[in-house]
Amino acid sequence: MRVPDSMTYNNAIRYMNQSKAILDKYAERASTFKNFANSSDDPSLVSSALVLRSSILVSSGYISTGTTAQAWMESNETSFNLMNDLIGQANSIMLKGVSDTVGASERANDYAVQITQILNQAISVGNTSINDTYLFSGNTVKTKPFDLATDGTVVNYAGDTGTMKRDLAPGVTVTINTNGVTAFNTFYDALILAKHGLETNDMTEMNNALSSINTALTDMNVSRTNNAAILRQIKTSNEHLTITQNELKGLLSIKEDANMAEAISMFNLQQTTYQTVLEICSRSISALNLFDTLR
Repeated sequence: MRVPDSMTYNNAIRYMNQSKAILDKYAERASTFKNFANSSDDPSLVSSALVLRSSILVSSGYISTGTTAQAWMESNETSFNLMNDLIGQANSIMLKGVSDTVGASERANDYAVQITQILNQAISVGNTSINDTYLFSGNTVKTKPFDLATDGTVVNYAGDTGTMKRDLAPGVTVTINTNGVTAFNTFYDALILAKHGLETNDMTEMNNALSSINTALTDMNVSRTNNAAILRQIKTSNEHLTITQNELKGLLSIKEDANMAEAISMFNLQQTTYQTVLEICSRSISALNLFDTLR
């Protein structure tokens, strides 16, 4: 059966187009360094890559939250450390103040002044902020929490007792803020009592203040220990998420990024194939033209 000339022409064109399409595909892979440009190139591979990208995006969100939470908790720890130093200084001053070798004038004009300075510093520590948000204000992070009353008899608290929670991972939530009143008020009250006792030469008040300063250290350390435990949890979570994300990125690279040696090799092979198809089709069409002439 004689094959129509038009079919031969059409087949030749189809073979050339198919071969050229494959050549273009390998050329694009070699030039873009990617295994696919469109989802239709390899639906299964694209689907896997999209799942990996989604997982990486989710983990990035948790890592960002964890990093911010870690900075907050580290600032808390810095504040606790500063307050711990102030408690130590106050304790040392009051031990000297209750000594029988110290007179009323020295207590009022020296030690009471030092205690006042420590009180002001302690209030400043309680008002520590990070990125214009106060650490110890509860949920009212834009409100300065502590302020010494005009008469100097009490430290007022303007914050609230709300908690700030952050998600570190699916189903893992931590509280990053510390109740400022619980952590510091015992110390503030002890300093005010100590100052008044030194100024009035009241030995009972001075001894009570000294005892309260030691209690203040215990109270603060409870909050500090809790902060340290959560900080360790955040660091561990961030490290785990970072490792997992790097592994996901590695898998995504395997899915998306072309093996350049293989891509170039396949391009060269397909280029040879394309040239062969062109030559064969050219000869086939030329032969038809010759037969037409002879006929």
